[in-house]
Amino acid sequence: MIFGFLKKLCKSKPRAISFYGRTDTGMVRGHNEDSFCSLRNRRLFVVADGMGGHNAGEIASRLAIEALLESLSEEKIREIRGNDEKIHQSMLEAFHHANQAVMNKASADETMKGMGCTMVACLLDENRLHTCHVGDARCYLSEKGVLKQITTDHTAVTYVQRIDANNKEIQVPRHVVTRAIGFNSPEGPEYHKNIVLPGTRVLLCSDGLWNMIDHTHIEQILLNASSPEKASETLVKAANDQGGRDNITALVIFY
Repeated sequence: MIFGFLKKLCKSKPRAISFYGRTDTGMVRGHNEDSFCSLRNRRLFVVADGMGGHNAGEIASRLAIEALLESLSEEKIREIRGNDEKIHQSMLEAFHHANQAVMNKASADETMKGMGCTMVACLLDENRLHTCHVGDARCYLSEKGVLKQITTDHTAVTYVQRIDANNKEIQVPRHVVTRAIGFNSPEGPEYHKNIVLPGTRVLLCSDGLWNMIDHTHIEQILLNASSPEKASETLVKAANDQGGRDNITALVIFY
């Protein structure tokens, strides 16, 4: 009887994880519109990348995370742990709650009209990684040194007219976000569930990171890093070394 109780207790004890997040303004932008959070007790991790004029993007990313955390409270997460379907539904509901919070704020203040953010969140439940996102904020898994992007960029390619060095008009491709927090979208957030193995490394990041560093470079940094802190710092530095054209956020989890 006692043995059975101890066995059950050991089974329910979550695996120890380590994590670290870093955000940086980059080399070009005047202020940082990225936000992130990492909560050990909830095993919940979020990165949001703001969009909008002046400081509205910064407000949108922060407000979206606050609303998501309100929806995925400690009590809520205790209630849904161990139930994949409830986690799935709760994460979608949290994104819808965040979307409504940002839309309400934008409609109440004319200076914030059109603000929004991309966002990616993951909840670790035992060995299952539940991920939800909108836009082009990404989640990667690094397993046995191989990097895999598990989110899909919600973007479309449009073309803008530019003048080249020879004073000729050229069409330049531009990726435009098609889903974001703060805007009505028929598609809504996208959800994934992945099994993570011991030794897996998870990266959540804004597009200011992956736009500046190619897949192979990210893969090598995550593989060679001795800690989540070292990985995050190295990733941000690498993006800045390549020009740092946007705000940069890297949140790394070692499982």
